[in-house]
Amino acid sequence: MEVNVDNCLEAVTKEIQIKCEKKVNEPETAKKDYLPESVAEDIQLKSEEKVNEIESVKKEYQSESLAEKIQITSEEKDSQVGLEEIKDQTQSATKEDPFAYLDRDDFTSEKYKIEIRNLPKHYGIAEFKKLINIKLELNCSKVKTPNRNGKWLYICFRSEEDKNTALGILNGYNWKNTKLDASNAKAVPDPLVKKRNEQFDDCPDVKKIKLDNAGAEQQMISAVTPLYNISYDEQLIQKTNSIKNVLMDYSRRLKRIKCGQGILNWLKKQQDENNGLPCKLLEIQSLKDDSEKCIGYRNKCEFTIGMDVENKEPVVGFRVGAYNQGKTSVAPIDNISNVPQRMKDVVKCFQDLVRASKFPVFDPENYTGHWRQLTVRLSLKTEQLMLICVVHTENMEESALNSLKQLILSYFTEGAGAVCKVDSLYFQKAKKRAAGEGNSFPLELLHGQGYIVEEVKGLKLRISPESFFQINTAASEILFDAAKDLASINSQTTVLDVCCGSGTIGLSIAKDCAQVIGVEIQEEAVNMAKLNATENGITNAIFFAGKAEEVMNKREFQNPENANDVVAIVDPPRAGLHNKAILLLRRMTHLKRLVYMSCNPKGAMQNFLSLSMAESKTKQGAPFVPVKAVPVDMFPQTPHCELIVYFERL
Repeated sequence: MEVNVDNCLEAVTKEIQIKCEKKVNEPETAKKDYLPESVAEDIQLKSEEKVNEIESVKKEYQSESLAEKIQITSEEKDSQVGLEEIKDQTQSATKEDPFAYLDRDDFTSEKYKIEIRNLPKHYGIAEFKKLINIKLELNCSKVKTPNRNGKWLYICFRSEEDKNTALGILNGYNWKNTKLDASNAKAVPDPLVKKRNEQFDDCPDVKKIKLDNAGAEQQMISAVTPLYNISYDEQLIQKTNSIKNVLMDYSRRLKRIKCGQGILNWLKKQQDENNGLPCKLLEIQSLKDDSEKCIGYRNKCEFTIGMDVENKEPVVGFRVGAYNQGKTSVAPIDNISNVPQRMKDVVKCFQDLVRASKFPVFDPENYTGHWRQLTVRLSLKTEQLMLICVVHTENMEESALNSLKQLILSYFTEGAGAVCKVDSLYFQKAKKRAAGEGNSFPLELLHGQGYIVEEVKGLKLRISPESFFQINTAASEILFDAAKDLASINSQTTVLDVCCGSGTIGLSIAKDCAQVIGVEIQEEAVNMAKLNATENGITNAIFFAGKAEEVMNKREFQNPENANDVVAIVDPPRAGLHNKAILLLRRMTHLKRLVYMSCNPKGAMQNFLSLSMAESKTKQGAPFVPVKAVPVDMFPQTPHCELIVYFERL
């Protein structure tokens, strides 16, 4: 977008003239106090720096008539406002220092970083962390790996002293018959500043075309819902083809590993019977027969609080792009197709609060400001609503923090926000994490109950702020039915619900099986699962908290009452199940069938291969091989698709 500096200067002049008219009756001495000649000279100099390629504008800005108008102003800061507008419109052609963040007082792991090279050919990150933190007690804050099993990695510390101690110990240290090479590592540049500087490298004499609000919103819509302008039938075709590619990749990779001749023979037979695929691919399941449920389906969204591109006005919405892409601005969600209208209305209402408050919006570049994120959970069936207001509290006085909490509480209970009818209102602090701190900070309930109730498959389930629950409630019922049908569950079946969350899957099929035994790493989610079972009158489900690879060693998993018919349903996070848990499932000789549900099939590939590898010293138990697979579209308007794979022992 070409900047019209003439219009900009005209606006500045008009604003100054208006201010002058208000001051016309003030004593003449008040005007002299502001040193008008120096102000004019300062403005002339800054104007030349900002718009030096537009000669006509420079002449106009240096002209006597404009200088006289500016001299009349009674406040130097008024003219500076005009200069800031010009600066914003034309953008400075001066490169920034991408390493300036290192000079700030706040902590960053980039300040105290060392590089480790000459690593062993075979090693694990977990092994290396044990070496650093347990055996050598080096007190590192972070281990960074450029790539999986790379030839070098980085270790970060919290002080210069810790870093130097580690250098002295690790340089030349013999680990796994390999002498490590440790040296100081260069800090990485701030990706946001780096991106801004790249424009000058590419086109040093041309100003960057500035994105307006409409363009930013379109970018965001295309990123959040890339398939929004494609017919739903075409979306389903694309997703089916994507799943086919995943299954074909499984076949290719299985051939390259040590899987044994028996598995290769099985694979060839399967491919001959299934048009090159390793198993039968069933028709994609979706809500296409109820098109209204294909839009506005999300029951949870995390909205960023930031500034819009054009006017630098607070907006509650989604990021236009990632920080490492050089983008921090936020665009509104009015036209996002997968966000329900009530959620949009709530966001707008919260945005009004942010704009009216005296508290600034969080700036991710400088780590200043306070308003940071709004998480919304909404049941489309019960219409219960939960809000989690996340505020950056670094350098925030306790009195200001309490004032902000009270502002939020009053707004949603007595003020304009009461129209939102919030059932559960939470407040959460956010700040830079110190070494050893978890991924989140404690939640504080400001108002209402500590959960909302969701309905699925005839069950009423409590959903807490941190509960995992399928993002699309209506489609989740299709997902659970598909998993149950693939597993051939009956009244004699024991179901091992691995990564059970708050018990949604296991409880939805409990009435159709003999027993459900669940495991989940989050204790709070397990407590919720137990409570959900009690409130729904389910007595044949038990749940355990802990890591799956540890809990599944318990007698309940290794020797269930109905050991003749046991099936595992695995629904892990996007990264997949820990390899130790996969190996433990293989060792369960009474486990004959396994259903793997993945919202990220490519990320689950290593799990699929580990299940199917030939039996060995490390992989005990007969391999599992895929028999059937069914895609389930949980995410209309996006390229993502859930995949359920049904495995049996070979």
